[in-house]
Amino acid sequence: MADRFIKAELSRIFKQICRWKKLQFYAQHIGDEHIHLYVGIPPKYSIAYVVGVLKGKSSAWLKKKTKKIPQGSFWGRGYYVSTVGLDEIAIKRYVENQQHHGG
Repeated sequence: MADRFIKAELSRIFKQICRWKKLQFYAQHIGDEHIHLYVGIPPKYSIAYVVGVLKGKSSAWLKKKTKKIPQGSFWGRGYYVSTVGLDEIAIKRYVENQQHHGG
């Protein structure tokens, strides 16, 4: 089970990165095994770039903040991305309610 401190730090870091890169932050859920983020990405950034920044910076900042994280890769290699269209409200609600689904 992920540590509450680590979850809180990840939440703070993701929001800080979104402000820094001028991404729109809509919702998140940080579970024990995976994370859901709902962010708006400006056209000047590729999805791969944003995911790389989110994973890379959060890993580096978290490792500096705590000794609980072992050396080596913090994040898995993969990620899943989907675009949001007419179901924007449903997507936001889904991400925000992940704790009720065991995610």
